[in-house]
Amino acid sequence: MTKYYPEYLEKMEELQDPSIRTCAYQDRTVVTQTIMYILQLAYALPISILYLFVILKILKAHKSEQMFSDAYFKIYVLDGVVSLIVVVLDFGLTRPLIYVNPLCYVFWNWFPKPTYILTPYLFGFNYFQFAKIFSISLLSANRFTCVAYPIWHKLFWRKHTNHVIIVSMVCPVLFTWQLAISPTRLDIYVGEALLGYEKVVPFVRTTLFKLVVSFAAFLFILLTNIKTYRLTKKFKNKLKNLERSLTLSTVVISAVFIIYIIIQAILLIFSTSFLVENLAFGSILKKIEFICNDFYLMSSPIVLLIMNKRLRSSLFKISPEVPQNTSNTRQSSKNGDTVKIIVKSPSAKTLTMW
Repeated sequence: MTKYYPEYLEKMEELQDPSIRTCAYQDRTVVTQTIMYILQLAYALPISILYLFVILKILKAHKSEQMFSDAYFKIYVLDGVVSLIVVVLDFGLTRPLIYVNPLCYVFWNWFPKPTYILTPYLFGFNYFQFAKIFSISLLSANRFTCVAYPIWHKLFWRKHTNHVIIVSMVCPVLFTWQLAISPTRLDIYVGEALLGYEKVVPFVRTTLFKLVVSFAAFLFILLTNIKTYRLTKKFKNKLKNLERSLTLSTVVISAVFIIYIIIQAILLIFSTSFLVENLAFGSILKKIEFICNDFYLMSSPIVLLIMNKRLRSSLFKISPEVPQNTSNTRQSSKNGDTVKIIVKSPSAKTLTMW
């Protein structure tokens, strides 16, 4: 199993078998693993470009279109930026170390001992993973208050959106500060290089922090999603189409996070030694984990665009064009003479706001 979070590396300290601590593959080849990375990159790159496009469009239309001035889209942009940073860091170093075998030898030669050179990367990667949990929780909270407390929702988010965003970006530091002061270590595991850290503060465990935060977010998102979905179905005739589609989109996106956390919980059941002894089973779990992780990080723009036609039209400007000037010709007669009257209408603009 090639789970690449620091807590996994804490477990790997138990594995001292030299046949495991090697850059040589046991039952895989360099070509197949490299192809696996290329295939993952092949879908991650276009989806990330789409994600960036959606974010930039929202930022551009933020002041010109009423729809995008809503607090929801501020939080959505935050969540999108955080997600893209995690994807870039993941595919930029973490996955290449796992799938591109030559890098295992290169980094093992460069960093045979714990070093602070890789500490900013490990800290940043984990910081933004925590930030993603907080941002997706904010999306769920925003949609829940929208359908449960509509009047209070507008007053609260109009006044406190920026404050809530700042808090959600500061909180991850409380759970990752120990990584910022710890030297990063490279662990080799049957051809794959994994980044871990040497504990400077022995009683602080990243595993515990991640479990507590993930479990709290899991319960919060699960309960708010259930309540939000029920209220949306109950008041579907009273909610605006945009509000209803945004709410349902958020429910779907949050449900992906719930599934991801469930997969993580399942992985914690199995010990590292068991996964080493059952490499085929561990490999299957790894693939499931990566699929859930990628869908969790990159599904947001696809779900949002699929479920909202008006938003899709606004972002891609596919609303039908209205001629700039139209003229109607009418004829009237007076005393046998024909008088032609030309009536010009003012310039028309295509409206994409709700």
